[in-house]
Amino acid sequence: KQWYQRRVRGKVVDVIDFTTKKRTLGVTIHEEEAAEAMKMMSEFRLGDYIEITAGPEKGKSGKILSLSLETSRCIVRLPSEEMADLAIICIAKGDKMEYLRQRDSYNEVVPDVFAVPKIEQVDPKSTKTNGGNSSKIKAWLHRDLKVRIVSQEYRKGRYYCKKVDIVDIVDLYTCTCRSESGKLLENVPQEILETVIPKQRGTLVMLLKGEHRGQIAEIEDKDSRGERVVVVTIVDKEAVTASFNEVCQYVGDAVR
Repeated sequence: KQWYQRRVRGKVVDVIDFTTKKRTLGVTIHEEEAAEAMKMMSEFRLGDYIEITAGPEKGKSGKILSLSLETSRCIVRLPSEEMADLAIICIAKGDKMEYLRQRDSYNEVVPDVFAVPKIEQVDPKSTKTNGGNSSKIKAWLHRDLKVRIVSQEYRKGRYYCKKVDIVDIVDLYTCTCRSESGKLLENVPQEILETVIPKQRGTLVMLLKGEHRGQIAEIEDKDSRGERVVVVTIVDKEAVTASFNEVCQYVGDAVR
């Protein structure tokens, strides 16, 4: 881009000419963007504090929990303890103290002394953890998870007990998957999916619930009879015990 001056309504103003940007010969715009993203990927590490520079979360701080070389995206924990899946070009180096300041501001909740406690009747049948779009069922779908289809009705049972990879999230309880043959399966509901627990020690998984939600970890030990695993988080190197419903095999890239 170049700057030049122009007279507008009798005043001289500076104008930016965006049309003068030269493109690299033989390289498409998408290739240039991909190269820029790869360059930025090398500047970040797991556990880094960042500032979000674009999108709905612009201006917020975060902490990197995982990085994907394949998609040039990262999973970031926000000060509100929520997770965000961001393109690497939407973040910049941040400050730990600013992240802690924003986190503390979220925790400063003034209790409403006039509020009447609400008692809910919980249906025992609604305690199922895998699937369902009830408000009592928490959404756990995420890109780059390997899951298993457990419905015999879906696509006439063609994919019953088959493993698929989540490649896109449509909404909280719906996703797009890719089968082992490469076929895209659209609008797959969470209620017909279950988590896949890898057998081999050291395989990557994502924690789906609790204070470590969204973090990538390695399988350390597995108790098939008790349906529990012990994993070690990549960022904090912390050992965590979780049930089979609280972790799922992660097939994305994790920069360790």
